[in-house]
Amino acid sequence: MLKMLVVDDDKFERDGVKFLVDKYGLNLEIFEADSGESALSFIESHDVDILLSDIRMKGMDGLQLAEKVRELGKPIKMMFMSAYGEFEYAQRAIDLKAIHYILKPVQVSEFIKNMTEVIQLCEEAQKLKAQQERLEVVYLKEVRYEKQKQLIDIIFSKTAVPEEELDLKVPTSGYDSYPYMRMLMLDSRKRFFDRLDLDFERQLGELIHRNIDFIHLNEFQCLLLLETFPDESLETISELGQHLIQLFKDMFGSDICVVVSKLVDDAKKLSKEFHEMETMLENKFFFDEGTVLLTNRTSFVVGDMTTVVNDVLTELTQNIQDNRYDIAQLHVEQLFDALQNSEHFTVTYVKYVCTEIVKTIFNASKKKDSDRFKLDLEDIYKTVKLSDLRKVVLSILKVNEPNGDTNVEALPRAIEEVVRMIENEYQTDLSLEVLAERVYLSPSYLSHLFKKQKGISINKFMTLHRMEKAKELLITTNRKIIDIGQDVGYSNFPYFSSLFKNHFGRTPSKFREGT
Repeated sequence: MLKMLVVDDDKFERDGVKFLVDKYGLNLEIFEADSGESALSFIESHDVDILLSDIRMKGMDGLQLAEKVRELGKPIKMMFMSAYGEFEYAQRAIDLKAIHYILKPVQVSEFIKNMTEVIQLCEEAQKLKAQQERLEVVYLKEVRYEKQKQLIDIIFSKTAVPEEELDLKVPTSGYDSYPYMRMLMLDSRKRFFDRLDLDFERQLGELIHRNIDFIHLNEFQCLLLLETFPDESLETISELGQHLIQLFKDMFGSDICVVVSKLVDDAKKLSKEFHEMETMLENKFFFDEGTVLLTNRTSFVVGDMTTVVNDVLTELTQNIQDNRYDIAQLHVEQLFDALQNSEHFTVTYVKYVCTEIVKTIFNASKKKDSDRFKLDLEDIYKTVKLSDLRKVVLSILKVNEPNGDTNVEALPRAIEEVVRMIENEYQTDLSLEVLAERVYLSPSYLSHLFKKQKGISINKFMTLHRMEKAKELLITTNRKIIDIGQDVGYSNFPYFSSLFKNHFGRTPSKFREGT
């Protein structure tokens, strides 16, 4: 329904207009204003199709109001009402491009005729606007299609277009306005991206506050060409990736991972960077959904990681043969942590390692269930991500342990055992190597596991415990301070005194005096 604002400082006149509109069934929604000022305020914040205003009003008159409306640039059809003998007003109304000038007292037939003409003009304008909008949508779709086709050709190296001939300008994109960019590949393990519409693509740039180009690769993947800057940190880009992951989770309940390219300042580099992103994505088996992968991340040395895997596998095999399934579980966790932190191993190699573990479990079992063994191997090869493979192997280990009760708390229990040893033997020369040997773990893995569980390193935990014991002895005994240092494991007194001061802000002697 068209909207008309009736402006007159005389309520009787406004009611008369509303009466005629209602009586003769004119397709109008009526709003009222009793002054030029209030009318202008309404127009600034509302859409209005027709303005019907009296000319002579206190304060801002109808002609002044019309001038202000024209300054706003809104396509409002304007009509004026005025008494006989005020032709100079009529002339100014014509200058302001008023559609009609209605004389008071209003003649019903004239009023209906004028209003019908204005309504028809508004409806024709609406139809023209709708047609223009449809043409614009079609045009933008064609431009977008051509833009995407050109970008895809460049990325997949289907064309060797010289950089100076690249025409990537799109009215809705702004690609040509920024010289630096990154590509973000969004990957879903489930079919998803063919469900997104153009509206979402337009909204996405607004949601992440960036200029972007959205390229559909297939129903499982899409590519974002993202405005960026040369000094933008990887942490900022990673946070943006996590923001995208959360957006898709919240809006669609879909889990994705994000691969981020290196900085691109030359369109000819797009193909090379895209290839690196695809290579990185081949390792998505090693990552859960919700991960941001950076193509320029520093990786482990292949030889070092291979040695770690082989060493852990050897220890794990020995654990199973010795019927130490609790320690075997620790080594399975260690093995998968090593695999999680490396992207050099192929999925085939990882699954091969796991089949070797299952073979060892099968050979060590007194009751060799061949059917179960085959099913276990099938479960391994059906997994699509490393975290699922970890669960499968641990489950197989649990099922095959004699008496069927694998210690699922083995990892936390190993750490608690280390804590107990530190609390009971803090006076001795404890070391990471000694502690690791006593809980059947490698020093590096124990150090990693302890910090993960307790939030601090083993050495710091040991120092904190010794300092607390030293404080307790200083407060509750009269022993010599040098003896207290030895009691808590420090034979070098100056070192003990310095360490105590760093921890409590005072030397042991000053601390004792203060108590």
